[in-house]
Amino acid sequence: MLGNQVKVELKRTLIRKTSLLIAAMVILLPALKFYSIYDSYIFYKPMEVFHETISTIIPLLFPAIIVVLYLPMFIQEQRNNFIKYTTPRVPLHTYLTSKGITNVLVTGISTFLLIFLPFLFVFYIEPSLDIVTYNQIEQNSRVAVDATFTQIFNNYGDFAYGIVYSLWVSLNTILYCTIAFLLLLVIKNPFVALSLPFVYYHVFNFIAGVLNIPRFSPLSTIFPFNIEQQPIWTALLPFTFLVIILLGTFLYVKKNRKEWMI
Repeated sequence: MLGNQVKVELKRTLIRKTSLLIAAMVILLPALKFYSIYDSYIFYKPMEVFHETISTIIPLLFPAIIVVLYLPMFIQEQRNNFIKYTTPRVPLHTYLTSKGITNVLVTGISTFLLIFLPFLFVFYIEPSLDIVTYNQIEQNSRVAVDATFTQIFNNYGDFAYGIVYSLWVSLNTILYCTIAFLLLLVIKNPFVALSLPFVYYHVFNFIAGVLNIPRFSPLSTIFPFNIEQQPIWTALLPFTFLVIILLGTFLYVKKNRKEWMI
């Protein structure tokens, strides 16, 4: 029953032109950034181009970008009391679980492509097109400043780095979008529910900056291009804290399920 309902939700999402347009716009954000920087910066290696391509706008708006991929569709169904017409055919638990799984799949896959496609382009396609001019004269004398997760690149190669880092961003996406989905079940105002993950993200970035521990900020652990290379375990601490928040939110929603305003 659940598997069939997930298929139905995915099909409804994929045939919805607005959803596809939003996903395409999000995935193409790095292309716009690449176009604006490829001949305006001095680059020494493809890794720098990749980091610069997915920096700035995406890290800054990260929680806001991911919640628009699927959740507006769910909000529209809430406003139209769609569940009242669905629950006679599909149990409420199955319906909401399928919505949550679809949210995870849509946002997780979209975010993976958001990172992995620019990686493929910069490392495997761009060299044959020769769009970026690398500074070869100063490259040998320059001291490399690597970001967290590039130790995977150094130890296992570029493709392993691309896969692992894309999955890392996707996993964080899943946590944020699931928290937002759960909040929509217990908070009457959808704007507030969708804004809370964004507020958490930037408040803790600010706190980490004030405490002079940017290596533990949400931004620097998901998009670690603004600080020097850190051990990977430093990124796992904020991730673990976010998992705890997700579990706490789930337990709160489950405890107050009689009060859900859908």
